[in-house]
Amino acid sequence: MANLQLIKVLARRKDISIKELADDLGITQQAMSLMMRTGSTKIDTLERIAEKLGVSPSVFFEDTPPAIATDHSIAVSGNKNKVNQAQEDKYLALLAKKDEQIDRLLALLEQLNK
Repeated sequence: MANLQLIKVLARRKDISIKELADDLGITQQAMSLMMRTGSTKIDTLERIAEKLGVSPSVFFEDTPPAIATDHSIAVSGNKNKVNQAQEDKYLALLAKKDEQIDRLLALLEQLNK
């Protein structure tokens, strides 16, 4: 199951409301909320969400490091606790590093295939 609660955090960082994101995807806000609660959606929808939020779709499937899991409860467990800005920045920095690593690996694979 994907951790789609991250959508809330990532959208907030991009100053995109959940309603705006849902509208861009052509779905209702209720459908988006259900998707985030259940952690389930079609892969093409997840890819479009990731593209809109500027992340790799893989971030929704990665295990969250324990330090982040205890600090960042909204992204991990989906509860409604307030997350402070420093915690959010720390988590997003980790996501950016993961994306950079994925990009480097894809570039290496492309070189090997030539």
